[in-house]
Amino acid sequence: MRLGFAHEPPATMPAPHEEHGRHGWSAELALRFAARRGRTVPVDRHQLGPLLMQRPFYPEAGGVCHCYLIHPPAGIVGGDELAVAVDVDTGAHALVTTPAATRWYFSRGREARLEQQARVADGAALEWLPQETLVFDGAHARSATRVYLDGSARFCGWEIFALGRPACGDPFRSGRVDFRFELIRGGQPLLLERWRGSGALPGLRGFSACATFVATSAGEVALERARETLAAESEALCAATLMGDVLVARGLAIVCEVLTHAFTRMWRAVRPPLLGRGAVPPRIWRT
Repeated sequence: MRLGFAHEPPATMPAPHEEHGRHGWSAELALRFAARRGRTVPVDRHQLGPLLMQRPFYPEAGGVCHCYLIHPPAGIVGGDELAVAVDVDTGAHALVTTPAATRWYFSRGREARLEQQARVADGAALEWLPQETLVFDGAHARSATRVYLDGSARFCGWEIFALGRPACGDPFRSGRVDFRFELIRGGQPLLLERWRGSGALPGLRGFSACATFVATSAGEVALERARETLAAESEALCAATLMGDVLVARGLAIVCEVLTHAFTRMWRAVRPPLLGRGAVPPRIWRT
């Protein structure tokens, strides 16, 4: 049975191919989280193809569910079509991450696609903290992340990208990227972004890695903590601002490890004022 969303019919997801061949993988994963007896639990799961969720973890008080999304093929290649949908019910709090970096490989001009959608109900919270995305030279990557919030729903998340492999002397020269991020509350857009281009993309000022952190229901305390944390990072160019009550932080660096460390420290600093909880990093980040 397909997992649906409150207020709208379920998102259309590609049907899976019988095998991985010249058409690529087609896979989908849909999850729904709900509050049950003082903790958040996955109550519905729909899976087709090579996308799955590892068992939930509860490393912190308060019943927050830490969830790891896994793509067993370990990389995305031309022709792949992947779709992830997350639904968080009222009173639930889910933290979603990945066990390793996502890699987009050389594709001989064929596009690969990743669609990610989250719906967070009134009174619920979602933290979307995947590990970094590495886009190899020659990759043709299209990714869209859309987050829909109802009422007082809270969201905190990041996207961290690295183009090419500068440590190996392999810059991003010939591929193409088209990355979207949309944050919408009650039908009104809070943040709409699109980053696209071919080869050496403009706006990176000679850097090859970039990151964006977004959090809702933020105020001056969260902003000051974000700025203090980022100001201590000497190997990256970082800044943070408020757009209404949306905290937006950005970073540029030569390698994404610098941004991952900087944004993790920032998340630890701003989580208490944003979500009323001390930061408890997912266990998988320590492996």
